Amino acid sequence: MIHHVLSAYYGEIYGIAFFNHYLNNYSRAKRDELWETLIKVEELTAQKLKPILTAIGMDIESRHKEMLDKGLADAEMWIALPWEELVSTLLTWIEPYEVKYRQWHEEVKVSEEHSMAERNAIELIADHETAIYHCWQQYSCGESGLPILNAFLAKYR
Repeated sequence: MIHHVLSAYYGEIYGIAFFNHYLNNYSRAKRDELWETLIKVEELTAQKLKPILTAIGMDIESRHKEMLDKGLADAEMWIALPWEELVSTLLTWIEPYEVKYRQWHEEVKVSEEHSMAERNAIELIADHETAIYHCWQQYSCGESGLPILNAFLAKYR
């Protein structure tokens, strides 16, 4: 499971770059609070995963720049989309990750071979992705997804 934690950690680095690009460049719908809150969710998750990885000597810096560059490049693909289309695109794009991370969580809950730190990390990863997914679901219905993100931040601060 620790390789899942490392994969998710890199996903947080990617997400930070991705949402920062929208904060700084998406002018079609002024949503600074949304982008800032999404960045906080990604940063908090990365901050909580990092010590688990470094405690066992994993090299977390080797792909850092690669993931920042990938997040920026992927964000640029959709930067010109109108708000409604961006919301729909992101919702569709995030859904498989939410499903995958929930599956990881279900697997780790029933397994006795993983440490409590790994179990907690996988739960955090799943909760994080579910919060982001539900946030975009709310926006796709014309509602704010900020309360969902803020609830996640309150739970894990």
